[in-house]
Amino acid sequence: MTTPNALDRLRGIASMAPADLSIWETGRSALPSVLFEVSRRRLTDKFQRFKAGGPLADGGEIGGKWAFVVANLVEWAFIYDDQTSEGREATEQDIVAAVDLAISWKSIDIALNAGRAGRAKISHTKRGFWIDPLSDPRIETLDLLLEGIDTLAEPVAEVGPDLEPAIKCLNSLRGDVPGGSSTAPRWVMGLFVQHAKNNLRAQPWEVAGCTDIGGMTLDEAVTLLGTLKGISDLGQEVFARYPSLTMANPAFRRNDLKELIVRYNPSSKGVDRFLEMLTFTGQKGRSPLSAPLIQWGDHLIATYHLLHDSMAERMLLRAAATDPASSGKLGHSLGRLCGRWGARLSGIPGVQVAEEVKVLDSGNRKLGDLDVVALDVHRMEGLIVEAKWPIDAKTLGDARKQEDAIDKGRAQILRLQTEMLRGDLKVKFPHGWPEFTEVQWTWIVGTARFLDARKIESPIPATSLRLVETLLPVGSLQELIDALERLPLPKEGKDFRLGWKKAKVSGHVFHVRTIEILRPPPTSSPLGRRRADGWT
Repeated sequence: MTTPNALDRLRGIASMAPADLSIWETGRSALPSVLFEVSRRRLTDKFQRFKAGGPLADGGEIGGKWAFVVANLVEWAFIYDDQTSEGREATEQDIVAAVDLAISWKSIDIALNAGRAGRAKISHTKRGFWIDPLSDPRIETLDLLLEGIDTLAEPVAEVGPDLEPAIKCLNSLRGDVPGGSSTAPRWVMGLFVQHAKNNLRAQPWEVAGCTDIGGMTLDEAVTLLGTLKGISDLGQEVFARYPSLTMANPAFRRNDLKELIVRYNPSSKGVDRFLEMLTFTGQKGRSPLSAPLIQWGDHLIATYHLLHDSMAERMLLRAAATDPASSGKLGHSLGRLCGRWGARLSGIPGVQVAEEVKVLDSGNRKLGDLDVVALDVHRMEGLIVEAKWPIDAKTLGDARKQEDAIDKGRAQILRLQTEMLRGDLKVKFPHGWPEFTEVQWTWIVGTARFLDARKIESPIPATSLRLVETLLPVGSLQELIDALERLPLPKEGKDFRLGWKKAKVSGHVFHVRTIEILRPPPTSSPLGRRRADGWT
């Protein structure tokens, strides 16, 4: 339970802290100033990490951290700043305070999201606020370990062209570089753009490239996003050598950016739609994490921090999902991915699979569908999967959407079960299958990768296809069902350790429960089952 008034106090801090930042007194220069500071800090962290023996490249976790920081700063700027005002000159103190707040904001974000949904115990003592999620840390740890298979074990194929000639050219530049596309020869930008395009295309995209995401196919959007990423990657490389406000986060007039993208994609007809889809203007219901082009005054800021690879698919799908004209088609494409459940279950010996099985009442009125039905006719045992395949969870808001989808699936199953108890129903199984009542059925809700760690009581279990794939192969359907019911969960002290992370926000101390993974990260996917090969 949440301590009375603790959540209210938390909301008050969350509303006042960003509003009170003095950076907003600087008007239109506020956002470029704080973005420059983010670029400077990220670059400093990168060099310090490399000097300490770490990797030079920013991984998904590092990129995600800075994307979250920048998204906060951008959203605050649209709420509290006046883009039309000249304002006073920003001081270092103004800028540092804003970025420090954005970096420490993760604690507030966790507390607000979890507290609002009743999914965390929030208390306040003399030592500060305490945020303890009401979730099973064993399930959270299992999810993190499975995620490690996706990220740490998945080989990243570096695709050409080789950037070495372009890097040598940048290193040879001397003197003051004013910024813009004129900072490097055109062939250098072309090399960066082609490199980024090829690397994005080489990623294991789940949704089919021919999917209509609103006036263009996903394949075309990926190509245009690669172009945008190549431009921002070049800006970051120039910034690393010649730090300037201009190159920290390049800004373009819309027509100039359009012409630049068209230069590298002359046959594309969707550039206008692409820019519209990915532009953030402070509109409600959108986030800079899915709209990384920031409309600031009469310029679009193409910040490197919002364009990292690990968010690419989520970015495009979220952008498409906000448009009613394209969200329906996208939903159908994601729905077709649920067929992977059938493909995996059909590989179990003695199992037959049917999908989208209609359930009718005595008057032939459709009551619903059984998404995936697996039947072991010899043992007269079956598994019914209510499959949900939302866009991958990369943020706390995404996780809530996954949980909502699971809740919806459970409600659908319970409604069907209730209808079945009331009277004569027809389940339109394939020809030759037994009657529904002749089989012992197990019902589950199945996601792609998300495991529900909430401590809630439900007669309908939920699991993920990613977890099921780690349990395969099995000798029978019942063996899989038993394995899911008796799953050995990670153990505290052996596989993970609970702790507290302290953060200070506007003079208030926040303690957030953390999980430290003790098990070594995976170095290879089990049995070579990589996402690039069609596994989940």
